[in-house]
Amino acid sequence: MDLEYDQKHCKIYYHPDIQAVHLEWNGFSTPAQFKEACGRALELIVAKKSSKVIADNRKSSVVSQENQDYLTNVWFPAAFEKGYRSSAIVVAENVLNQMSVKNIVQKMDQGKFEVQHCQSVDEARDWLASK
Repeated sequence: MDLEYDQKHCKIYYHPDIQAVHLEWNGFSTPAQFKEACGRALELIVAKKSSKVIADNRKSSVVSQENQDYLTNVWFPAAFEKGYRSSAIVVAENVLNQMSVKNIVQKMDQGKFEVQHCQSVDEARDWLASK
């Protein structure tokens, strides 16, 4: 697992063995921080020709409406165009985050993306390894 981006609000790793980009969210992200991290993740998807993402939300707080709108209206369409197809979401401890993530997943184009909710990073890795 290679660390590719290291900020307080988000760390991004790449798992070469399963060709997955892994975002580990921490606390609250401002819109600027959120867009920067998502941009770096998209750059990695392109550079590594990856179709898989692990979204580790265990330590994340609520995702603001502005960040949710950015994901559904800007990031997901761009990422799909670049090859992103499968997302393993490690469920947050924070109930408000769980609700905001559920809202994001409902707005994703369900015909384009495969989404699996997991209890741990190991479970997420195992699921994505089969994709």
